[in-house]
Formats: sequence, C-alpha cells, structure tokens
Amino acid sequence: MQAVKSRAISVIIPLYNTEAFIKDCLDSLVAQTFSDFEAIIIDDGSTDGGARIAASYASMDSRFRLIGQPNKGLSEARNTGLKISHGEYVTFIDSDDCVAPNFLETLFFIAQLHQADIACCTFQNIDENYQADGSTPNTAISKILTAEEATRIALYQDSLPDYSAWNKLYKASLWKERRFPAGMLFEDFATVPEVLLSANKVATTKSKLYLYRKRSTSILSSNFTLKNTVLLDIAENVFEKMKPVSKKLYRASRSMLVSASFSILMRTKDTEEFAECRKRAFAHIRKFRFGTFFDSKIRMRNRMAILLSYLPRFLFLKFLKKGIA
Repeated sequence: MQAVKSRAISVIIPLYNTEAFIKDCLDSLVAQTFSDFEAIIIDDGSTDGGARIAASYASMDSRFRLIGQPNKGLSEARNTGLKISHGEYVTFIDSDDCVAPNFLETLFFIAQLHQADIACCTFQNIDENYQADGSTPNTAISKILTAEEATRIALYQDSLPDYSAWNKLYKASLWKERRFPAGMLFEDFATVPEVLLSANKVATTKSKLYLYRKRSTSILSSNFTLKNTVLLDIAENVFEKMKPVSKKLYRASRSMLVSASFSILMRTKDTEEFAECRKRAFAHIRKFRFGTFFDSKIRMRNRMAILLSYLPRFLFLKFLKKGIA
C-alpha cells in the first residue's frame, strides 16, 4: 500500500446525510488559496447520496480521502479522522458548512507567525440556500492570548475564541492523547475548553472565515429531550476541572455553569422526567447567582436571568420560558 503523504494541515470532515450541502463544503476546500492539506471525509453510515458526491472528489483530487464506517455519531467520526490524519495541524469542518478561500492560509499564517498551538477565526451565518447573513469580513489583524485567557473567554461565551471545535486550527500534538466523547451531545463543550487550556498560546483573527449553516434540524433548534440534559453534566464537569486552576477560570466556569443551569430550566418541561436535572440546575443558580451577578464579564442576558431568579418561582419560570435568559 502506498504511504499517505504528510501534509501541513489535515481537514477532518464528518459526513452524515448532508447530500444537499456536501458539495458546497468540498468546493470551498478545492478553492483554498493554501494547497498543502489533506481532506479526510468520514462517511458515518450515511443513507443518502452524500458519500457518492464525496467519492467523486476523492477520485479527482489525491488530497481528498473518503473513509466509511457504521454510524457512530459525530464524535466517533472525528476521532476516526484524528487516528488517520498526517498533518502537522488539524482542523474540523462540518459537512453542511463551508469556509472562505483563505481560511486555511490565514489560520496557518497566524499560527506560524505567533508560534501558537491554536489559531481561531470568527464565523458568519449562512442559511440552507448558502445566503450569508449580510455581515462582511473584518481586516485580518491577529491577536495573541495565553491559554488561560483563551479558555476564560470561551467559558464566558461572549467573544473569540468560543468552544466550538470548528473555526480553529490546532497543532496535531494537542490531540495525540485526546478524543471527543463517544455518543455524547455537546461534544465540543465537553472537549474544547481543555484543549484551549493545554495550548502554549492561542492566536485569533476577527476575519469571518468559517461559514456556519443554520439549519432547522440542528441540535440547538430541535426539541430538548432527556439526552440533551447531558449539557448540565458537562457544565458541572468543566467547572470541577477549571475551578482549581485559577480564580479567573473559577469565575468563568462558574458563569458557564449558571448559564447552563438557566438553559436547562428554560428548555425542559417541569415534569417528573426532568425533575432531577432541574433540581440540580436550581441548586447551582441559588448557590452561585450572587457572586456571578457581580462578575463584570458575564453576559447581560445572564445578569437579567439572575435578577429574575429572585422572583417567586412561578414568575421566574414564566419569564424564563419566554426566552429572556
């Protein structure tokens, strides 16, 4: 078997039933101004024609590889890509999203410029018809952050970097002993804060180089089930890991835990099915709301939700369900 050529960047693309969008995604990679990459497409048991489209790219361009596996979920598809990747750097692109032509070039440049383990860009939304949200890219001015600063910003969820796995270029060594949790929703939240913290430093640019497709079938827009309540489990786990590191990360992860608790109360029904999770969410809010309220870094909607939490319970939940938090 012929050895796979090492590339500067490995692009990992999990594919599952995105026949309508995969061509846009792969075309955006073909159009990259940076050519030293491999694109690893992991067909995670698709039942539509997406894999056939991906196969046509693999047959025409040696940089593209299509790997098939039984359906195991997004995390396991990414993990498969990580196992077989050969790049010095790695990035993840969802198969229904796209990237700007200079996505790889810009992130690679700022990572090299600052000798940073991670480079991160901002994103703009596109709809299912590939129409942008009207925003325009910013000038490609880069900024350098320590690992702790980057992690703190991500946990406050209000700036760059965030804790999405995509829109980032990582030194491949960061993933040598790390994988996404199998079969878990909110896998980025469970993984990326620790990856950020393990970096030597993080370079960011406000250029909008990742094109995120907003779809009605996404996890965040679908009905909240008992399986989705793992969000609170993850928030609790991240909080426990971050609070001993520093006071700043304690405050940031506390804010994140309170935010996740509000989200649970807002998106679950007050029924026996969700009773245990809602009880934990209420407990976190009561315990941490005072200190969190006086944290100048928290988002305004969380500050408003904390104020509402002092109302009688039925009024608090009524306002929360209207989406104030």
